[in-house]
Amino acid sequence: MTKIKKKELATSITTFTFMIISITGILMFFHILDQYTEALHKILGLVFVMFAIAHIFFNWKSMKNYFKKKTFIYAAILTLMISLVFIVKSGDKGENPKDIVINSVINAPFHDAISILGKDINIVSKKFLDSGIVIADLSSIKEISEKNSISAFKIIKIISE
Repeated sequence: MTKIKKKELATSITTFTFMIISITGILMFFHILDQYTEALHKILGLVFVMFAIAHIFFNWKSMKNYFKKKTFIYAAILTLMISLVFIVKSGDKGENPKDIVINSVINAPFHDAISILGKDINIVSKKFLDSGIVIADLSSIKEISEKNSISAFKIIKIISE
């Protein structure tokens, strides 16, 4: 493939993946069709990065001229500042609500955790017995997972099956 064809291909794919990533990003921002757009957005994001790098590589001579312009430098500084503001602000939100719920269930008294998960204690006890998991004298899913050297999420999976 000639260098011109590679440039055209890299530029074309970069353009179209950018358009799709933009559309899926907007849909995700407004939580429209999240279950369909998230995976596409992530995968095409990686494809976009690969082809953007190829685009820069094949167009390096003309790109160097952009890097010298004040407009490019101002745009880079502005983009960096906005990104940093979002990064700093996202850290101010406190603990993730999902983490709070998960930790509450994992650390709750065992019988309460079973009730929260909507399961019968006798059935869960049998599942643990069948799986070789020791629960005697343990008061929480966290303690059970530590005593049995199993992830708390594996314990919850066994409870939920």
